[in-house]
Amino acid sequence: MPEETLERAHDRIQLICEKIRTETLDPAREEAERIIDEAHKEAARIREQAKRDSEKMQTELKKSLEEEKRIFSSSLEQASKQAFEVLKQRIETSLFNPALESWVVEQMGGKKETASLIDTVVHAIDKEGIKSDLAVKIAARFTPDEIAAALSKQILEQLKNGAIEVGDQKAGIKVLIKAKRMMLEVTDASLKELIASFIRKDFRRVFFA
Repeated sequence: MPEETLERAHDRIQLICEKIRTETLDPAREEAERIIDEAHKEAARIREQAKRDSEKMQTELKKSLEEEKRIFSSSLEQASKQAFEVLKQRIETSLFNPALESWVVEQMGGKKETASLIDTVVHAIDKEGIKSDLAVKIAARFTPDEIAAALSKQILEQLKNGAIEVGDQKAGIKVLIKAKRMMLEVTDASLKELIASFIRKDFRRVFFA
């Protein structure tokens, strides 16, 4: 084959190869590069999203733990207050109340003091202009005769001589105004309640300071 013919054949092959390169290989390479670049971008986006999701989960977990801690601390504080209040009430029940009751019973005295108390209450009722038969209940540690012996004749007449009975109180008296169907109580229980309402706060302040 002549040399000129070989050169033309070579040139045609070169043209074909160039055409294959420009029309097939280069676009394929560019597409591959584009796909790789997109893959890198997607991987970066996924990593960034995963990082944000992880940070969000950590923040939410931290908030949840802090809220649980706050609730637990609040519950513990409330339980401590309730337990301390129960303890104070038990101390009052075992120390304050018995001591106050014993003191009140002692201060309300014996037969003479009980008779004096009846005298005071009966005179007060009479002063108010209340006209009625009266009945008196005394502490169980006395007998009606013991108290009657310590009363004046005038008081006994107002009590109709037979209206002194033994009640259920430890000290003091209960006076029934029959016409009014009223009972006046000056007993250890009523006096203890009255005194306690004034000094319980002082007792708590001193004892539980």
